[in-house]
Amino acid sequence: MKKTLAAIASAFVVTCAPAAFAATPAPSADPAVVAATREMMASMKMRDVMLASMRQVDAQMPAQLRASMSASIDAAPDMTAEQKADAHRKLDAALPALTAQMHAMLTDPSLIDDILAEMVPLYAESYTLDEIRQLAAFYASPLGQKMLANMPTLMSRSMEISNRVMMPRIQKMMAQSTQGIVGKGGNAGNAGAR
Repeated sequence: MKKTLAAIASAFVVTCAPAAFAATPAPSADPAVVAATREMMASMKMRDVMLASMRQVDAQMPAQLRASMSASIDAAPDMTAEQKADAHRKLDAALPALTAQMHAMLTDPSLIDDILAEMVPLYAESYTLDEIRQLAAFYASPLGQKMLANMPTLMSRSMEISNRVMMPRIQKMMAQSTQGIVGKGGNAGNAGAR
């Protein structure tokens, strides 16, 4: 169960990658580019987009946590049915507190502040001052604003599509791995000999 929680936490950190790079000091960027980047982010309504994304993650997290952790329990080859039932009971007991902790983290205003603070140097180091100004002009345009308005929905639906396409493949791979570990008809030792 602890491994499952760690895996979910790791996946969440990777999903919210900009904050994960906070420990790596970035080389200093041109102050004019940094200022233009902040203006571009304002025209992009980056804070609003991120708030909407965090709200979606917050709304989906309890169901995703339950599904992921339940699947891990159900797929555990070394657990008896009784142990799995006990693990599900423990999951049901622990999930409200875990969900509350996730909610507190996702709704903490400093989270977005910290992510944006880390993103400014990233953009400032990746684009020239002229390019930042061009990006700001695009995001201020009607098409840019439409793109920004659609971004949370597009990201959410893209994630759903990715999950729908990937999960059957992951489940197939996990089933094959499990068969290779426990063996089929006592042939676990022969699997690597082919």
